[in-house]
Amino acid sequence: MTVSNIVREKTDQAVETLEETNVDAWITFGRDTADAPDPMQPLILGEEFIWPGMVLLTRGGRKIVICESHDAGNIQDLGLFDVRPYEESLESAFSEAIEEVDPETIAVNYSRSDSTADGLSHGLYLELEHYLEGTEYHDALTGAEDVIAGVRGRKSSTELERIQKAVDLAQEFLEQMRRSWQPSWSEADVAAFLHEQIDDHEIETAWERSMCPVVTAGAEADHGHAKPSSRTLPRGEVLRLDFGVVYEEYCSDMQRLYYYPEEGETSPPAELQSAFEDVRAAIAAGFDALEPGVEGHEVDRAARDVITERGWPEFKHGLGHQVGRRVHDGGAYLGPTWERYGEAPYREVSEGEVFTIELGIETQWGYLAQEEMARVTESGATYLTEPQRELKPLVEA
Repeated sequence: MTVSNIVREKTDQAVETLEETNVDAWITFGRDTADAPDPMQPLILGEEFIWPGMVLLTRGGRKIVICESHDAGNIQDLGLFDVRPYEESLESAFSEAIEEVDPETIAVNYSRSDSTADGLSHGLYLELEHYLEGTEYHDALTGAEDVIAGVRGRKSSTELERIQKAVDLAQEFLEQMRRSWQPSWSEADVAAFLHEQIDDHEIETAWERSMCPVVTAGAEADHGHAKPSSRTLPRGEVLRLDFGVVYEEYCSDMQRLYYYPEEGETSPPAELQSAFEDVRAAIAAGFDALEPGVEGHEVDRAARDVITERGWPEFKHGLGHQVGRRVHDGGAYLGPTWERYGEAPYREVSEGEVFTIELGIETQWGYLAQEEMARVTESGATYLTEPQRELKPLVEA
């Protein structure tokens, strides 16, 4: 599938979202986008601007791109846009287009709490205000956060296929690691094994390679966002991995736990198994609460209540984030109503969104965390990952 598949799907989706949000026009405005890309531009254009350029989409279905003439060729080749090249000034071409569209509301990409909706630079915002000065559209500007949440959050069929492939590959690599694992392996050796699988498939890690995977070996490991170390896993301890890959620009993100048995052990200690099941139960509660129309903080609360009712302190982060072109993909957030999360936990969950469901607890075996991925369906949710329902043993290969 080509970039134009994504752009066609997402611009069609944008037109529908503009109608749903009662917004007449949406502008994505950029320049030198190789250095300062707007997070939405790859989805709704798939090409870069060298000189100032904009994508103008309307609730009536118009798809206009205004760009410098040297940027126009590749965009015209997409066959999706009314491309309007300019030579000396974008302003005149923009003024003509906006008068044709005649919008009462113009959404632009700024947001106080969502980085994926905050791609418009302050300088270009001022430039846009200058273009509109003295016109009837000067007071029409509004933030595009609601539009972007709908367009970026609700994944198209092509996007879902790519995310699922990224999930499947990551799960395959983790199982290969488990079956190949050696007691002499350090955290860094585990990471190197997974990097080898990634390189063999000519794909990339889902976040910075030096920290993907996050590998923590045992109770003495640093359980934050630390790089894999030379620490090996003692018997009777737990190996935790936080891992994801990128397949054709779309991500996966999951956490898995593995136990290295004591000699002669046939199952994990009862207290460890019970703690694992507590985490599993909270994950399941969050999954069961995930459905269209529920606010993100309500899903978080369902899982948080289970973990505290079972005697554990509440986890100090949100339950889940959206996944797509980025591991943290903006929009609605499954989290508590803390200031650090802004308005995202108050957003309603929508069909087609993809979320992680993740939490952990501090135990004598270290940090026990699980992370699954789920897609929101019309009637609830479905797992994209194969849920970790047991604490799998690490046995010397």
